[in-house]
Amino acid sequence: MKRPAVWSQMRRDRPHLFERACGLENLLNDRRATLGKDKVWLTRFNRPLALLPAAQDTLPGLDASEDGGLCDNGACFT
Repeated sequence: MKRPAVWSQMRRDRPHLFERACGLENLLNDRRATLGKDKVWLTRFNRPLALLPAAQDTLPGLDASEDGGLCDNGACFT
């Protein structure tokens, strides 16, 4: 089971993959419903994955993908 932050980041950064995960969760629950079983969720919140909020964007200048690292230019210390 992934942490909620990982799901939120996936929803923000890789929406196609997140939609596939939501589809898988729906498929599992549809099949379980035909068997008369309880629903299952991919998160620990007992709620559908599609209701999970997306992660917030990183502030400009603090993105680890820019310039190879966080605050290595000293801008965050000023």
